[in-house]
Amino acid sequence: MVWKCEKCNREWYYPIEKCIFCGSNLNSIPVTAFTVKGITEIFVPSVEHDSVPYYVLLLEDDRGNLHIKKSFEKYNIGDLIESGSSKEEQLKTIGVVGTGIMGKGITQFFAQAGYSVIIYSRTEDGASKAIKEIEKSLLKITNPQEKENTSDRIEPTIDMSKLADADLIIESVIEDINIKKQLFKELSAVCPQNTIFTTNTSSLSITELSKSVSNPGRFVGMHFFNPVSKMHLAEVVYGTDTSEQTVEYVTDLLKKLGKTPIRVKDSPGFIVNRIVMPLINEAAFLYQEGVNSTDIDTAIKLGLNHPMGPLALADLIGLDTCVSIMSTLNEKFDDEKYVPSPIFYKMIGEGHLGKKTGKGFYEYKN
Repeated sequence: MVWKCEKCNREWYYPIEKCIFCGSNLNSIPVTAFTVKGITEIFVPSVEHDSVPYYVLLLEDDRGNLHIKKSFEKYNIGDLIESGSSKEEQLKTIGVVGTGIMGKGITQFFAQAGYSVIIYSRTEDGASKAIKEIEKSLLKITNPQEKENTSDRIEPTIDMSKLADADLIIESVIEDINIKKQLFKELSAVCPQNTIFTTNTSSLSITELSKSVSNPGRFVGMHFFNPVSKMHLAEVVYGTDTSEQTVEYVTDLLKKLGKTPIRVKDSPGFIVNRIVMPLINEAAFLYQEGVNSTDIDTAIKLGLNHPMGPLALADLIGLDTCVSIMSTLNEKFDDEKYVPSPIFYKMIGEGHLGKKTGKGFYEYKN
C-alpha cells in the first residue's frame, strides 16, 4: 500500500494523517504488481533463517518504487509478482481480540491501512464501547470518505466463531498468562489450521503461550507500542517452535505497514520492556521519596534526551500493566531491581491506573 498526497503528489509507504510538506490529505493507492529486478540466493543457515536456500529479492512496483523482500519461493529476473500471488498479498482480514487501549489502536491502524478487521469482545458492552472510541479517534481524519471507509472495514463481534474468517489473529487482552492460554485454546478450536496466531504480550513467554494452539509453528509475538499509529517499532518475538516462515511473514507484513520490526528471541520482557521497566521503577521510588513527578520527568527528558519522562510513560502504559511486566521479570530473573515500587500498589488500589482512568502520576482529561 502507498499513500499519496492529493496536492503535491509525494508518496509514503506508511499511513500518516497529513502531508508533512503541504498539509494536504493523503489517499491510499494499492500496489498491484512487482517486477523482480535482482535476486540474492542465501545458502547459509542462521538462528533467524534455519530454512535454506532463501532469497532476497529487489522488486520494482508498478509506480517505479524499489522494495527489498525476503522469500522462500524461487523467482527469475523479470518475473512479475502480481498482487494476490503470495500469502502476504492475500491477507485480507485481521482478527483482533481485546478492546483495551492496544486492541483499539491495533484495530484502527489495520483498518486505516485497508484491511478488514474483526474486533472481538466477550461482552456487547465492551464491543460497543470500543467502536465508539475508535469512531471518536477517527474524527481526527479530515477526509470524510477515508473516515467512512475506515469505519466500514471494522466489524465488532461477541461471537468468537466469526474469527474463523480472519487470516491473522492479534491477541491483546490482560497481561495474564493463564487467561491468554485459555483464550488461545478456544481460538485454536474455531480457527483454521493455517491461521497465523500472534500475541501483543509485553513480557510473557511466547513458547509457553504457543503450546495452547495446534501447530505452534504458526504462533509468534507481535508486540506493538502505544500509540500504535505513531510508534514505528514492533518486536517480532519467536518462540522455540515458531517457524521461520511465520517470522518472515509477520516481519514482511509489518514492513509493508511502515513499521520497523526487530526480531527478538523469546525472553522475559523481550528488549524494550526489559530495559525500560527498571527506569520506570526507579522513577517511582524517587516519587515515593517525595521528588516531584515533573522534576523527575524533566530530568530524564533533558538529561537523557528522552521524548517522554518515565512517569508519564508509566501512565501511558498503565500502572497495572507496568506491575504485571515487572512481576514477570522479577519471577523469571529473581532480581530485586524488578520488584515494583510500593507506590504502584497504592495508586492501583485507589483506582488510579494512569491515563486510561484519568489519573496516575499525573491527571488527565479523558
